[in-house]
Amino acid sequence: MKVLLISYTRNLTEKLAALSPDLEYCAIATGDPKRAKEICNSAGLSEVPVHSLEELPICLKLPYDYILLLKDGWWSSEFKDLVRKYNLPHNKILTFSALHANDNFLLERSLRYFKEHAAEFEMFATGISTAEKDLDVPSFKGKLFNFGRGSQDLYYNFQVAKFAMSCGGGHNKTIRYALIGLAPYSFHYDLSQTPANVLYSCNI
Repeated sequence: MKVLLISYTRNLTEKLAALSPDLEYCAIATGDPKRAKEICNSAGLSEVPVHSLEELPICLKLPYDYILLLKDGWWSSEFKDLVRKYNLPHNKILTFSALHANDNFLLERSLRYFKEHAAEFEMFATGISTAEKDLDVPSFKGKLFNFGRGSQDLYYNFQVAKFAMSCGGGHNKTIRYALIGLAPYSFHYDLSQTPANVLYSCNI
């Protein structure tokens, strides 16, 4: 996938390190092109053209699949200004500005972390917000991973539990206890029928 990266130079080293090494950059538009070029050279991206943010119109004429917008905060107004100023299509812009508030992203991140560190945990818990907020994780004798999420129904509690038990070569041998918190709300809705279900996350 070829992307046009737009970012401030601050923390550019960490930003590039966090992105997939399979990405291909048609250009990087940033605040300090000279410093950004040094960072790109150190990151093995010496061939990537680096432009100032003022030269963004030039970059937008390059062939790219997506624009990757990496800012240093959750500034949605800048995202909107960029779209409006250059008449950019929303479906061509990727930004992480909304991920901190996206429940599906938070759940997938939890699943991914657990998959990579499953051997460290002896127990897990899942359930609705009561499990998410009220479990005193440090007080458990064994190391507990809390999968609790607000409004997570019984269907997802079961899918998450099934995922947790499947880690570690097909069957998790380190998990000794599981807590699946149930409340009346858990039985009221079947989120498996929604088009936005995140079952795919259980297969990462």
